[in-house]
Order: sequence, then C-alpha cells, then structure tokens
Amino acid sequence: MVVASTNFPSNLFTWLHLRRRDVRVSVVEPREGYVTAQDVAAALTPRTRILALDWVGYTTGARLDLAALGELAHRQGALFLVDGSQGVGAWELNVHDLPVDILVVAAYKWLLGPYGTGFAYISWKAQDVLDLEVVNWMSAQGSENFDSLPIEELTLPKAARVFDVPETASFLNLHALDASLEYIERVGVQAVTSHATYLLDRLLEGLRGQAYALSAAAEPARRSTILGFRAGSLEATQGLHERLEREHISVSLRHGMIRVSPHLYNDESDIDALLSVTARLASAQDLK
Repeated sequence: MVVASTNFPSNLFTWLHLRRRDVRVSVVEPREGYVTAQDVAAALTPRTRILALDWVGYTTGARLDLAALGELAHRQGALFLVDGSQGVGAWELNVHDLPVDILVVAAYKWLLGPYGTGFAYISWKAQDVLDLEVVNWMSAQGSENFDSLPIEELTLPKAARVFDVPETASFLNLHALDASLEYIERVGVQAVTSHATYLLDRLLEGLRGQAYALSAAAEPARRSTILGFRAGSLEATQGLHERLEREHISVSLRHGMIRVSPHLYNDESDIDALLSVTARLASAQDLK
C-alpha cells in the first residue's frame, strides 16, 4: 500500500502498523509540500492494493487532485481511500463524480460535530472486496427479529452499515451531530467556502505584504479553507505562535507552520487582529 508522510496520523499509523504482518507500506515524501500525481505514480506498482491520502493537508491546507490520483490507483488495480476530514463541509465534494472508493470523515472539523462522531462512504466496488472480520448484532440480515434469528443461515446485507462500529452508539453525540449537519445543510457548503475564502484572501494579501512564506494552499489549484504560513525560521514561527496565543488568537502550529482555518463564526476583525500581530513581529529584528 502507498501512503504519504503528510497524512494525518490517523491515516498514517493505521497502515504503518500493518508492517508487523509483513505488509509493504511505501511512504511518499512530497517534494513540493503536497502530494503530486508524479509522486504517487513513482510509488504505485501492480502489487499495490490501497492508496491512502488526505484530501486537504492538515498542515498546509493544500487540496489534492482526487480525480488524477484516483485514476492512477485504479490503473494499478488499487483501491483509493481518502481522509476528507479537513475539507468535507467546507468545500464541495461529490464522491460519485470521483474515483474514490472509500471516504472517511471526522465530523468534529468543518461539519461542526462533536468529538467521537464521523462517517465513512464505501463504494460497492470496495464492499465487494473488503472482508468483515467482526460481525455485530445489527450486521446480520434479519437480526431485528428476535423470534426468528438467522441461526442456520447467517447472511450479511449488501450495505455499508455492516462496517459500522460494533457497539451501542452515543445517542447524545448523534443528536448533536444531527443538529450540526442540519445547520451545514441549511447554510450550504458553498456559503462556508465563500466566507472562508474571502477571509483567507484578506489574510493572503496581508501576509504577502509582510514577506511571510505561504504554504502550497496559496496556489489557486490547491486552495482550500485552510492556509499555512511561516516566518523566516522555525524559532521565529514558534515565537509568533506563542505571541498569537497570548493575544487570544487561536491558530495551530503544525510542522513549523502556522495554520489558519476560519469558519462562519469568524469575520474581518479576526483576520485583522492576526495581521496586526504578524506585522509587529515581522518588523522585530529577532523574528526576521
């Protein structure tokens, strides 16, 4: 299988752990800050069974070309698994128009759901080849009929729900998730995209004037609703992040980059407050 070093740990450690079973896991090291078709093509072989990548980079915010990457995987007979957590809910995505076999999403990001919630899309093609190692109560056909349980002829329905977690759901979390999804559906993903892009355009303009280095997400073809940037050194970037935290500006520090991901609850004043801090520190000798 093929993964990228820039994958979120959940989409990296899962596969690396299989090495204990002598599964060959090739790790792509992106050369340009994001995974390219050339990077993946060089790693894929006819023996590759899974290509697992993140749609949007959790450090840089760079958005991958799922159509091109999925086609490469399918040419080698591999399934294409995508972690969409950093983009679903903020950027339009239709898996039926893409060569994506499995899409997994943590709902606590752009879907505004509680921790511990999420979902997976599993194509018919993937369902046909995946083995179900753990069967729970609701996995079997006819399991809801306690008076006539399928003891002699246990069959599984042809549905993705057979891969659901084998435990009682957290109903409190699911009610909150339901409300979050209703809100996103009512507002519309395009509204989230437009608002976040507007704020990031404002941020980009300011950062370029202050000579900060921008992540690949600043490129039009790689844009998402996340942007990474850094100062001239790791120490300067860490110092900037500490100052932003002291000013109660919530951003993340990931692999030497400051990550900004505005949502509907942010406005121009938040971006201007951030730029005010970056401007002050950009002019300080010790942070150049």
